Order: sequence, then C-alpha cells, then structure tokens
Amino acid sequence: MTKKMKNNLKKLLVALAAGGLLAPASQAQISLVTVGGNASIKLIQNRLPTILTGAVITTNPTNNLLFKATGTFGGQSVDWEFNFTGGAGAISDLANSTPVLLEDGVSTAVPQLAISATAPETVGIDSSPYQEDFTIVVPVVFVKGSALGGVTNLTQRQASYLESSGYSLPASYFGGTNSDFVPYVGRNNLSAVRQLIDAGVYFSGSAANFTTNSSPPFTTPVPYVGAGSGTEVAAIVGVLTNSVGTVAAQDIGSLPTLSYEGVPFSTTNVVNGTYPLWGYERYIYIPGAFTTGQQNLVNSLEAAITATSFQTTSSLFIGKFVSLSVLNPVNGRSTSVDGGPIFSNQY
Repeated sequence: MTKKMKNNLKKLLVALAAGGLLAPASQAQISLVTVGGNASIKLIQNRLPTILTGAVITTNPTNNLLFKATGTFGGQSVDWEFNFTGGAGAISDLANSTPVLLEDGVSTAVPQLAISATAPETVGIDSSPYQEDFTIVVPVVFVKGSALGGVTNLTQRQASYLESSGYSLPASYFGGTNSDFVPYVGRNNLSAVRQLIDAGVYFSGSAANFTTNSSPPFTTPVPYVGAGSGTEVAAIVGVLTNSVGTVAAQDIGSLPTLSYEGVPFSTTNVVNGTYPLWGYERYIYIPGAFTTGQQNLVNSLEAAITATSFQTTSSLFIGKFVSLSVLNPVNGRSTSVDGGPIFSNQY
C-alpha cells in the first residue's frame, strides 16, 4: 500500500469515528448489532443462553433496553449488541444506517438486524430490499388502572378519541362509574406497539399521551411524547389508577385488560380471528450482508423462538404470544398492512 493510500485510509477512519459510525473494535469472531422493539424482549433474553455457550447477558445500568450477549457459538466467540428502544424506530435505523447506542451507553454502531412487530411499510419504508423472517404473532392490549370501575370495553371510536384526548374525556364516556378524567398512557412513536395500536383502531393523528414518574412521591400527570417500553406503561398505569394504557401482552402483569369491540383479549381470540390487535414479529436484514457466522447465529435465535417445545411449555410464551403454525392458514392478514383485514396468512 502506498503512503498516499495509507493516509487516505487513515483520514477515512478518523472521519467515520468522528461521525459515530465506529464502535470500539470487538475482539469477538462474530459481532452483531441488533435494533428492535421490546414487545418480545423477555423471550429473546430467555432464548439467548440456549444458543450461546457460556452466555453472559449484560444490561446497561440505567436503561434495560440496552443489553449485550456474549459467549461462544459454533466454537467462535460472540459479541451481540441489542438496542431495543423501539420496533418502529429500529426499521428506520436499519434503513438509514443510523448509528445506535450500545450497551455501554457511550459507544454507537450501525445496526445490521432489526426485530419488529410492525411492517416497514407502516413507518414509510419499502420492504423490497430486505429479507423478512417471520417468527411469531405479537398481540397488543389496552389495560386500565384499578380505580377505573365500569370500563370493560373500548369501541373503535372510543379508542381513537382516547388517543387524541390525552386527559379530557371522563370515565363516564367509556361506561365508567365516575366522571373523573381518564389519562391515556401510550407508547412513543418509535414503538411497534404504538404503530399496531394506531393501525388497529384506525387512528392517524398525534396521540396526546400522559405520564408521571413511576416512584414515590408521584407527580401530577403531564403531557409527554409516550412511554419507551411496556414495562414503563404498566408502572404508570399502576400509579394513575384511573388511566388506560397500551402494552404488548407480555407486559400486562396484574393489570385489568379491556375488550376491544366487545372481544376480550386472549390468544384463542387472536387465533380464531375475533381479536384484531396484533402484528407479525419479523427479523429484517439485507440479504447477503451477513457473514456465515452472523447468519447462522440469527437463524439459531429464530429457531429457538419458534421451537414448538418452547412455545408449548414456557410461561413467557403461553397466553402472551401466538405461534405462526397455529394461525396459519386461517385468520391471518397481509404482512405489509398492519391493522388490515383478517382473512388468510400472507407470510
């Protein structure tokens, strides 16, 4: 290599580093950066140790949506970074090669894989350049606070009005027993859950979310762009006992759920086509961009998530997610239209 070529290469590396495109060099033989939503974070963190020998999962001390898995796979060392701050934002980050924050909370790197329960088209991105591996069905649910007596169901119109009202509709509008205003605790725009709820209830405006701090002393609800995770929504709804929130089914916990258009949430009702609030989780990447090791690693995680032995025995899955094999071929919907008609599976 000539001196000029070396100088040019050095300038390029400096420029990339200055732009945040280079993370500290990993010594692992297989490195992968994944972005995604947190609707299935518990499943993925449970499955990683089943495919990585000597797996260690390290979580950022102030943001549990940033974590890293290390171990070995096929005799090769692995460093697998995850930024699960939003499934909708993840697709945009992948498409635009946007550097994302890593587990250490300082370094950034360009993602190579997005895991999302919303379709690329839903967030205005053409899916044709990408490989989409469909894995599971992710239901989303309206939950309510413990003091919201009498409210058991939301119609499509009520759900849409609730999103736009934020904190201006009384409980009596929803069939409640009091006239206290109902705070709406929704997810932010980066969230796949937010996109699925909006598509499912045909809401296209700007949601007027409310939130509060989730530890004592609790403050009065204030306007907010939306919560960053289902765990955060659940904590807020637990505090704002007259509120309604939206979560993926894995984050319901002990909160009461609301029926939608007269149909209560259950995975059985997802399968039979009567409960429409759900999306397909997909692994999105550029075909041919992975090394053999990276591709095998992703394939193994997909296999671990979709394994019948896991889906039929794990409390993390049962009652919270739906297998594609159960949904197919009846009561599916187009994979490129979130919230579209339920008819036949298109994946």
